[in-house]
Amino acid sequence: MNLEVEPLEKKRKTKNPLPPPSPPSFSLLPDEITVDCLARISRSYYPTLSTVSKSFRSLLSSSELIAARSHLGSTEMCVYVCLADRSRQHPQWFRLWINPNRTLPNSVTKKKKTIGQLLVPLPDTNLPSPPSLTTVAVGSEIYAIGGPVGGAPSSAVQVLDCRSHTWRDAPSMNLARKDALSCVYDGKIYVFGGCEFKDEPWGEVFDTKTQTWERLPDPGYEVSKFRVKRIREVEGKIFYGRFEEKNAYDTKQGKWEYGKPLVPKAPRSDVHLLRRNKFAFSMHGYLLYEVEGGDWKKLKGLDSLEDKYRRNGGCFGSIPRIVSCGGELFFIWEGGCTCRKKIWCAGIVLEERYGGEMWGNVEWVDVVHTVPTECRLLRCHAVLV
Repeated sequence: MNLEVEPLEKKRKTKNPLPPPSPPSFSLLPDEITVDCLARISRSYYPTLSTVSKSFRSLLSSSELIAARSHLGSTEMCVYVCLADRSRQHPQWFRLWINPNRTLPNSVTKKKKTIGQLLVPLPDTNLPSPPSLTTVAVGSEIYAIGGPVGGAPSSAVQVLDCRSHTWRDAPSMNLARKDALSCVYDGKIYVFGGCEFKDEPWGEVFDTKTQTWERLPDPGYEVSKFRVKRIREVEGKIFYGRFEEKNAYDTKQGKWEYGKPLVPKAPRSDVHLLRRNKFAFSMHGYLLYEVEGGDWKKLKGLDSLEDKYRRNGGCFGSIPRIVSCGGELFFIWEGGCTCRKKIWCAGIVLEERYGGEMWGNVEWVDVVHTVPTECRLLRCHAVLV
């Protein structure tokens, strides 16, 4: 009989196969090392990373990660948007998330679709104040100032920390205000109006470093009798006005000035500074930039975007918002519809050509959120996180 005997080594290999090696995992690392790695990654990747595990979600919202990003200097500018919806008791805040792996079209007129830009709602950020509240951004925080609250003036100040997405109370103003206007310069918040002409102080300033309020000198009856409509800072002076009445407060001298020009040709939107240039939106549906002498010129290269804006709900009562953030301009507007309203956003890269002429190049344009028709676009801020 011819029997073949299987070698002992082969038998062992067949009988007891070795398990495949485990793939490397972040969960095996100490939290300190994981936090250090996450702090070096752009926040645009965080929504995807938060789906990995509960421990990852916890680390992404931890104070340790905030401190690590600050220590490494890996903070970045992000756009925050506030929307008011009548179906909700309070306005809601969102963060503009831009997909880092998005597909960029060569032109907004092409059918190729950009992917991934959207407004991500902030958790538990209900602001117990109505839509007319004034807000400003300082560093990584958004300050919500005054009233109306229940239709009445308020001196309350609340602060949204955009790193942890939590609210806290700041020291109250010296005077309760309703529909005041505010402006930021050198880490200080200047608040004008929102009160009766006989009330004092008509204006006050909040130092965000010391967290203290200081009264400004009385500007006089001729100024305080009017409701402030517009406000902006230019070279340390806070310019404000109603329509034809134009005045300024000199922050360095601590004095009021009267009869100073505010904004020639009156752009429709707020004025934003980017690369030493000021940008605004005109009543005729164009983006403008300020040139020497205080005049405003149309930003060229945006014909396709302006056409898209007009064809998708622009120029119908709502005022679009522009935000300068991370070296780009973001143009945000509401697009009307019979049943649902679309929130549009475009990212614009700027180019200075021969003779100082400014041109804009639309890097992407997309619908970032869909809301009920009664919803309104309220506020947009660029925040350091």
